[in-house]
Parts: sequence; C-alpha cells; structure tokens
Amino acid sequence: MKINLKLIIIMIIAVSSISFSQLKEKDNLLGGSLGFWAKGNVPMFGVNFESNITQAGVGTVGLGGIFRYYTFTNTYGNGDSRRYSFSSFGAQLNYNFNQIGDGSFVPYLGLVVGYNNVNHTYTDVSRNAVYITDISYSSGAWIWGQLGMRYFFSPRVAGSLRLGLGNNDFNTLELGMDFKL
Repeated sequence: MKINLKLIIIMIIAVSSISFSQLKEKDNLLGGSLGFWAKGNVPMFGVNFESNITQAGVGTVGLGGIFRYYTFTNTYGNGDSRRYSFSSFGAQLNYNFNQIGDGSFVPYLGLVVGYNNVNHTYTDVSRNAVYITDISYSSGAWIWGQLGMRYFFSPRVAGSLRLGLGNNDFNTLELGMDFKL
C-alpha cells in the first residue's frame, strides 16, 4: 500500500511538472499578423485579441476578436483598373492545447464568425472614377475555421502560425506575434 501511495504521489508531481503551460486560464493575448493571400499576391494585415476564459480538459477555451485588412488592384489590358479593399471583423472561439511538454508549444483550433466588408473603385484609363457593377467580391457574413500554433519564446511573447479556411474566398496562411497582457 505504501508503494502505491508513493507511486501515485510521484506520478502527480511528474504530470504537474509536464502540464505547466505558458498559456493559462484568464490569460489575455494581443497580437498582429501578416497573412499570405492568394488573391492579388498582396499581404493581409491582422490584429487578434484572445481571452482564455476557462481551462477545459487538456486546453483552454479562448474567446476574442480579430480584424483583417488587405487591398489590391487589378489592371486591365485597356489601362483601366479596379482597386479592391477588404476589411473583416469577427469574433473567434479557440481551443488551445496548453498541456503539451513544457507548455511552450500551444497548438489550437477554432472558429471565426464575422463580417467581411468589400469596397471597390473602378478607374478608367484617363484616371476618372467610374461606377461599374462588380460581382467578383461582395460584402457579407464571414465564417472561418482556423488551425494554428503558438510557440512561447518567453513567458509573455509567442510567435504564431495560423491557417484559415473560409467562405468569401478567404483562405490564408498567417505569421504573427502574440503578447500576454
């Protein structure tokens, strides 16, 4: 019986030391990202906020918001051009697997629901703004599944990698930095 009790105590201590994480319940993260976008071959700029509201099993549940912006111009053979600007606002819900190894590596998966606002301006060859209907891209509801990871370089700073797939032709790979507040 004494051996079993000692074994249980040793296992609890070992699991506790392995389960230490840089990301815990009630931690808040704020960060920026740079997305690599297939449309227009231009970068997408982003801001993320996440509050880890509760520990749930082997991870934390995080709730927050995101903003994304990018713009590009299509130039046509006749010299006319159309400039597109995309601004996306959303709420994100993530599950962060924070009990892997020493807690420096934190993979996550999540869902973003929001609104994608698209503005476009058509300019003719003489640089006059002309209104021409465009149905290539439209504003509307935005749903995005995301899969990513954070690597904590220090207790307060993490590098991040995120893959997002969603509607509105919104698919991106992002690199960023997150900071604990």
